[in-house]
Amino acid sequence: MKFKSLFSALFFFISISTFAQKVEFGIYTGIANYTGDVAQHMILSETKLAGGIFARLNLNNTWALTAIGSQLRVSGSDANFSYNKARNITFRTDITELAGLVEFNYFKYGAGVNNKRFSPYVYWGLGAAFFNPQGIYQNAWIDLQQYQTEGNAYSGLALVMPMGIGIKWMPNKKMSLEGSLGFRKTYTDYLDDVSNTYVDPSKQLNEKGIVGAALADPSYNLNEGAFINKAGYQRGNPDFNDFYFVANISVTYRIFTRIKCARFY
Repeated sequence: MKFKSLFSALFFFISISTFAQKVEFGIYTGIANYTGDVAQHMILSETKLAGGIFARLNLNNTWALTAIGSQLRVSGSDANFSYNKARNITFRTDITELAGLVEFNYFKYGAGVNNKRFSPYVYWGLGAAFFNPQGIYQNAWIDLQQYQTEGNAYSGLALVMPMGIGIKWMPNKKMSLEGSLGFRKTYTDYLDDVSNTYVDPSKQLNEKGIVGAALADPSYNLNEGAFINKAGYQRGNPDFNDFYFVANISVTYRIFTRIKCARFY
């Protein structure tokens, strides 16, 4: 009975040790940008900070699974585009992203004797983005969802599809340094609170007040307090969803690195 208990304990320890060799935790910092109805292409001056944490399970020296949590901000302004200045929309959106990724290492990357300490990699995954667009009214940032600026409610939660490329370098068996460049295809057109058409300004004024009306049609501030965009006028383009982009550098730490032979991670 003692022998059986000892064998079970030994088996458990070996299993945990083997699993631990494959697990690493990391932290990253970087920058984020966006394209959508308020920016048809990226504007460098709208680049914001991003950061996050992640945990990775290295299935082998080629494939890995990563769970990542990120916090970032995107922004845009019609002032950046001469053809949109009259619309006068400016926004910022804080995004909390939770995602699961599959990673493919181009080289056989790892801490093993026969593994490479450097490798390019690609990743793809699925995730959820919690977002909260804000607009400016009288020099103050105001949450936009509550005002239904296009006359309809939308969710502050969206499905996202992260994709990207990167480089991993392992200076020692415990740590690695990484850099990546990726984008997120989102399944929402409301990161910027702009998608479709203007609402009736009189109705918006009656139901949401002057703040709601001015946020729905910010050109009000350029036209001496007059609402010139009528219901049904084009405000955005509903045919294309929003995208955001993240570039980052990260540091990871392996919680256990004892290796018995070359084929182990």
